[in-house]
Amino acid sequence: LRVPLLLDGLRFFRDRVEESPSSRPTMQAYLPIDRPRSFFTCASGGLGHSLPAAVGVALAEGTRRRVIGLFGDGSSMYSIQALWSAADLRLPMTIVIVNNAGYAALNEFSSHFQISTLVGTELPGIDFAGLARSLGCSGERIERPADLAPALRAALESPGPALLDVHVA
Repeated sequence: LRVPLLLDGLRFFRDRVEESPSSRPTMQAYLPIDRPRSFFTCASGGLGHSLPAAVGVALAEGTRRRVIGLFGDGSSMYSIQALWSAADLRLPMTIVIVNNAGYAALNEFSSHFQISTLVGTELPGIDFAGLARSLGCSGERIERPADLAPALRAALESPGPALLDVHVA
């Protein structure tokens, strides 16, 4: 899957929490920020802030609006336990893991320092959908473009938190 295809299905949702450094420029192009208090991200460069922040935004919104979380797989691993809080509180959230099987942003950044191989930046085989289910959320793994629209529709209609583990190229 390509990131633009994923983002096209989320255009109409305005409450977004984002932490996917390697996909951020594409996200900003496809998902414009057009009103206050609708886009939340960490500005300091740290990883792991946004999944618990999405829980906080969902708590603040209550049931008025569904919160969309767009997170990289690397960022998500810093605070994946926030899924338990989302499930326990039955928060209306759709969490999308943009899964490129690693810390792509770190690999891109390493070229500035002429580092050819960066150790510890690959994250193969993590089952985010299984993790979500084990913490009380619904979870689905998406690898084919044809599976994205129906899975996204189901996740957006879920009464509680739903996670999509979307594998991107």
